[in-house]
Amino acid sequence: MNNRPWIIWLTCVAVALIAVGIFFYYNMFRQSKSELIEAIPTDAAFILALNDNDGFVSGAKALTPYLDELLVLDAMPAFQTIRKGLPAGEYDLTVSGHADNDGVSVLFNMHADKAAFKRLLRALSIDPNNHTTFEGARIYTYGTNFKSVKFTYVNHIITLSTDMELLKRAVVQYTHPKNLLSDKQFKEMYNLTEKNRKQNWLILNPKRYLSYFSSFMKEEVSRKMSDALQNAGWTALQLRFSGNEMVLSGYMLTDDSTDSNISLFENRNGDGMTLTDVYPSQVNWYAHIETPNCRELRQVKSNTKEGTLFQNLNPGEVGYFSLRADSVDYTYLLVLADTSKNALEALYGDKADSVRAAHPDGIFPTPGNILPLAKAFAPDSLTCFIERTNALVFAPSQEAMKAYLNSMRSNGSLSQNRYFPFVNEAVASASVLNFVIFNNESPYWNDLFSEKGKASRFGKEMRIFSVSCETLDKANRLLPVNLYLLF
Repeated sequence: MNNRPWIIWLTCVAVALIAVGIFFYYNMFRQSKSELIEAIPTDAAFILALNDNDGFVSGAKALTPYLDELLVLDAMPAFQTIRKGLPAGEYDLTVSGHADNDGVSVLFNMHADKAAFKRLLRALSIDPNNHTTFEGARIYTYGTNFKSVKFTYVNHIITLSTDMELLKRAVVQYTHPKNLLSDKQFKEMYNLTEKNRKQNWLILNPKRYLSYFSSFMKEEVSRKMSDALQNAGWTALQLRFSGNEMVLSGYMLTDDSTDSNISLFENRNGDGMTLTDVYPSQVNWYAHIETPNCRELRQVKSNTKEGTLFQNLNPGEVGYFSLRADSVDYTYLLVLADTSKNALEALYGDKADSVRAAHPDGIFPTPGNILPLAKAFAPDSLTCFIERTNALVFAPSQEAMKAYLNSMRSNGSLSQNRYFPFVNEAVASASVLNFVIFNNESPYWNDLFSEKGKASRFGKEMRIFSVSCETLDKANRLLPVNLYLLF
């Protein structure tokens, strides 16, 4: 009984020591080991996690003008100049972009110890006393041949930017209780990148990045992109460069919506595009979707006449493309029908023979308006169709159909397009959707861009843009995504 006060007293002391230990761990030890990601303001539109900085610089050399525009990396040479002032060694680096109206400000973060930072100041001939102070952090300025850079050193992290206000926000972020890792969705994608620290990664918030990228595009194009990204969350993509090619592959986190744009990627096993020889060589763009059942294309309601007709075809693949002829851009629909079914019988029933006899040229009228199936791409009703290699090609008019047939006769199919082998090599055979735009020097390409976009290097010189997706991992809401750009 007499020992009880001592036990209570010792328990209180133990609890107090634990509390003190936690306090010092958080405020001293943990702070000295801050992760780079903790120093990035939470409004980042994108983050480059450069685990191999030298590999990134050398690999991206041919693409520098385009990366300067797309990811605002024009301050990278200034950063590299400063980095040379550090002792030899490997330095982890993050580059984050923060959208502001039509522009982006960029922040560089890298680990270094105090001795390395002091050596950096000496190498740059900077007086340690020549600084401004903000929230206890010393901010230095260094002018290179490229940019005037502001930088600071906090918690073993050197932070640099050409934007003083962004640098100050990073200083505040150091001590803020919430950072990017407080966002569960971001943390999920960031953890994916941490599993492979030998690769360089682009971690992207599509909606925030779009606010910058849309300044290069016409308003109606930006609006369509915004609609397409309504279910898109944080995206993590590995970066690879080869000459004038850039390949990005990884995952997009989708929300829990049942929107049809997401349902297109569920419960599928891509087996390659079998309609290559039905697309014309001179397409402006094409979109190819693998679908085992037309009912899953939510644009078509199963209780409509047109929906019932297309379900009779039991399509395995659906495609869209645009072709320019006589200064007009036409949009077409392709349907790979069940080869066990007769297409005309599926669409016309017992009237199939009379319809075939009435149209000896092989161009048949479409039964009803099938616009619901193509409304996401085609602005006009698709009034006629032909049969071609187990597929149906629908066009908005007789003139459009003749333009398609003439193009096929004169220029051949997509496999004859000089850029198609690049796309074919970049796209995984397991893809269930593939969307490709070619810069074939037609007015269609320029019609995508604003005046700013038309003046940009990537707007003028990009040859191919391709995005492809594989089957959605519904349990984890992860959509495998591959981007391919050729300049």
